Amino acid sequence: MDQVKYHHGKMLKNSHMSTDSLAYICYIADNIAAATDRRLKDESGNGFVKDIPLDSIFNLLNNNDGKMHYPCSFLDVDKIQYPSNSTFRYRESFYKTCVQNLKNACKGIDYTENYIHSLLEVLESTLSFIPSSTSQTEVADISLFDHVKMTAAFGSCILQYLKKNHIANYRKVLWEDTASFYEKEVFLLYSMDISGIQDFIYTISNDGALKNLRARSFYLEILMEHMIDELLTATGYCRTNLIYCGGGHAYLLLDHTEETIQNIQKFEKDMNRFFMETFSISLYLVGGMAPGSANDFKNEPDGSYSAVFREVANQISQKKSQRYTKEDILFLQQGNQADMERECKVCKRVDLLEDDICQICSAIQNFSNKIQKEAFFVVLDQNESENALPLPHNKYLIAESKENLQKRLQERKNYVRAYCKNKMYTGLDISTKLWVGDYKKGNTFEDLADASCGIKRLGILRADVDNLGQAFVKGFESKKHGNQYVTISRTATFSRKLSIFFKRHINTLLENGVYDLRGRNGETERNIAIVYSGGDDVFVVGAWNDVIGFAVDLHKSLKKFSQGTLSLSAGIGMYPSKYPIAAMAREVGELEECAKSYPGKNAITLFDESNTYDWEDFISDVLEEKYKTLMAFFGQQDQERGKAFLYHLLEYIRNSDEKINIARFAYTLARLEPETEADTETKERYRKFAQNMYHWIQNKKDRKSLITAIYLYVYSVRERQEEAS
Repeated sequence: MDQVKYHHGKMLKNSHMSTDSLAYICYIADNIAAATDRRLKDESGNGFVKDIPLDSIFNLLNNNDGKMHYPCSFLDVDKIQYPSNSTFRYRESFYKTCVQNLKNACKGIDYTENYIHSLLEVLESTLSFIPSSTSQTEVADISLFDHVKMTAAFGSCILQYLKKNHIANYRKVLWEDTASFYEKEVFLLYSMDISGIQDFIYTISNDGALKNLRARSFYLEILMEHMIDELLTATGYCRTNLIYCGGGHAYLLLDHTEETIQNIQKFEKDMNRFFMETFSISLYLVGGMAPGSANDFKNEPDGSYSAVFREVANQISQKKSQRYTKEDILFLQQGNQADMERECKVCKRVDLLEDDICQICSAIQNFSNKIQKEAFFVVLDQNESENALPLPHNKYLIAESKENLQKRLQERKNYVRAYCKNKMYTGLDISTKLWVGDYKKGNTFEDLADASCGIKRLGILRADVDNLGQAFVKGFESKKHGNQYVTISRTATFSRKLSIFFKRHINTLLENGVYDLRGRNGETERNIAIVYSGGDDVFVVGAWNDVIGFAVDLHKSLKKFSQGTLSLSAGIGMYPSKYPIAAMAREVGELEECAKSYPGKNAITLFDESNTYDWEDFISDVLEEKYKTLMAFFGQQDQERGKAFLYHLLEYIRNSDEKINIARFAYTLARLEPETEADTETKERYRKFAQNMYHWIQNKKDRKSLITAIYLYVYSVRERQEEAS
């Protein structure tokens, strides 16, 4: 209780705490997390506004100067919580509900180390939309949950640092010599990165490809979470010290001591030995670490905050270019002698084979059926099932129902920890909930292609956030405020928001699709399956028209969610359902790179590099203007005549350098003119259509977007028998 009662300077100053009281650690950790000295705030007597709402973290990101807020809410509400310009006031009744929720949730929690992550889950679900400070002198964009979590992270690092350096007088070091302590490199920022993820996921055969893709992606996600928990356990921490996890990357805050550095080095060696034993050279872990002081994490002096992240990134980059030691190479050379005459039918490896499939792919295939059905994924000490998946440190992963997990928890036999999917649970050694993009409508590529309108094709979308690394490191620097708001608490809050969007809200976007190429009104479920959705990127496969509609929804939703501070670059390809999945992934990845090469990024590339557009141009010029014009006009005409006209038009445009043959085009267009006896409405519709077409084909930009619109329209009305012929 002392940590709560005396964590502000005013209270601690007049207390008579023992010199080794944890209240001193809580006090200074709170200051560091808030990037301010509470003592100065307390003594200044600044006022507080008790009903103030939580400001959006995106108000200050990437030179934004927003004034948006969130309504009072809880994290476990199944809707996307967008910031708003509306005026909100947090009433006393809301806070009473929060307190009651906390009381109810804590009844099932024992205050032991085994339940610490359950407590963290309770705090996140309840406190994510409560501002950490209601002071009129502070920006209220850090939630109470994020502040408490970062305070605990800094506090646990400080405690370990003091203990390992045999410092017992906390009052002197943390209270009396505060300025000196702020300069010490007490903290260690550590980042890990799994290399080879793309090849591991996509290098498979097309047999059961959709299930395999989703299972491999999910397996890697839990593998990463397990590795994080193993490192935190080895270094004496819990998940309060996890700053970010997504897309095979993670950042952790630890103490800067030799013991912790040695634990990290051993961890990396153990993980890579597991990867070599299990996956040969497919996967590899690289890590980087950099010490930092409290002042560094407050960006004092200017540039010190980004320097810590830059050092970590440089180490990771260097290690990626020098993956294996001599010891590693010898180990790989002395591995099992493979039968080079056979290979796994899924991943093509030639070792660990059982008939025509390797042990890993066999286990992943069996695991794939349970991912959608089960909510809990359990880490075991010993293998008790042939379908269990291997994890580092001789652990195994299985999927389990809630009922079976409850029985296992009662027996405490062969149990390490559990992860729950898309729900918040409390319980013994429940590590964390996993927000997982697991939406699926269609079991095979054929199912998804069959659900397309017009041409029977799969659509593949790959997209990720532009300049995310820059946003993490320098996103809160601004021309107006300088470096005033550059803090690790804001970075952590921003990363958590983004992770929730891509791992949780993406399901809502797919369940309630809005944009429809066919012009249908009302929300509808997309004929799409998520292959992967991480901390900042997405890979989906589905009916081609639904994939394009979802891409528009995703762009608009992220823009609204982030107040325009973040953008996406995306690639979309169309393929027959039998096309090799590895080739699809590679080619759409190249389209995504084309979009990222577009000036300013924030772009989408469809089909090939010639169809790259800024998002707003794609939506307004290609879809809303030209595609809808074609659909409205030809929807009232003989479709065969319409398609013949469009094919001729494409030929004219393709065969012209800069200037289209107007005479030939006019002749072709005239063949669509209605008969003399046609009604006035029909004639007027043709006149407007012809006028638009004449204008568009003479302008290079309009001509380009018209070509893309023609492709989309022809695909949308193409008959299946025409495709077959």
